[in-house]
Amino acid sequence: MDIKIKLHWQLSQQGETHNIDTVLFKMLEAVQTLGSLKKATDKIQVSYRFAWGLLNKWENRLGQPLVILERGRGAKLSPIGEKLMHANRHLSATFSPELDNYSTQFKREFESLLDDSRGNGFNIFASHGLAIGTLRDLINQQSDVQLDLHFHGSLDSLRALRNRECHIAGFHIPEGELGKQIMADYLELISDESHQLIYVIKRNQGLMMAKGNPKNIEGIPSLTQADVTFINRQADSGTRLLLDQLLKTENISGQQIKGYQHEEFTHMAVAAMVASGAADVGFGIAPMADKFNLEFLPQVWEHYCLAVPKQLINNERVNEIISLLQSEAFHNKLAGFSGYDTTRSGERVNFSDIFS
Repeated sequence: MDIKIKLHWQLSQQGETHNIDTVLFKMLEAVQTLGSLKKATDKIQVSYRFAWGLLNKWENRLGQPLVILERGRGAKLSPIGEKLMHANRHLSATFSPELDNYSTQFKREFESLLDDSRGNGFNIFASHGLAIGTLRDLINQQSDVQLDLHFHGSLDSLRALRNRECHIAGFHIPEGELGKQIMADYLELISDESHQLIYVIKRNQGLMMAKGNPKNIEGIPSLTQADVTFINRQADSGTRLLLDQLLKTENISGQQIKGYQHEEFTHMAVAAMVASGAADVGFGIAPMADKFNLEFLPQVWEHYCLAVPKQLINNERVNEIISLLQSEAFHNKLAGFSGYDTTRSGERVNFSDIFS
């Protein structure tokens, strides 16, 4: 069983309430990316006639055009169409991890009522990302084993593991010297004696900017430019730890960066803020820059791993996770994104490989 909780929009006018069709947001995103209404309809697999009808319906209700067609130049979003698209993107990016957590919890409680023999759930706390989200989808779609995945920051997940609030914790840490500089925070919570590490993915983190890089961001020092607005990740997230270490390496303080105090809780939300123009630059994973059609300036590769208590390493549910990470389905779903390397996915790795 899989349960999903989704956001939806409503418009109330003159005592009547109208639900905004989900496909409208998909169409606006496709027009923004492809610059053509016909290409957009092909991408989201609706007819051109249906698209026209949907646009006319909502343009009449809003009293403003959503898409502007230009003879010989394709299509582009109007200011209100662009605002609507970016608002939906940002809301989805901000709240989808929490909604996923709620749906996971409700799924577990609902299934326990349907079948008392299912036993206790198996909880995974992990930092949010496309790879771990893909693993969650595969668990729900392909696995008969009861696994509950909850999204939390790296250090929060490891603390939950230490406090026995979850069975497995997912975290990420940079390669090389940067990893050495921050690994003490991780090794206070997990150890080679007590835990086995399972490799999820190798991924690239860097700076995300609007297409064309209009503010000429050239690296971490560019964040201090007076005309640059930054969007940050929350404290205790692995990405925030990494960024702060990069700033320390460059002798830059957060006070020198406009927007450093403004936080989002996922890579997706950071990318959505940059794509909407609310910020000029954010720090996150390469696949999210792809997803939002942003420029990406690589900074560092990092390991994403699961920490498993050694007494659970032969548990059938742990074996199921390893099988899914090694599966063709997992590799294929991530193959189209840059900045991901699945070569070691599902491999049992030593602490010395990750924290050397």
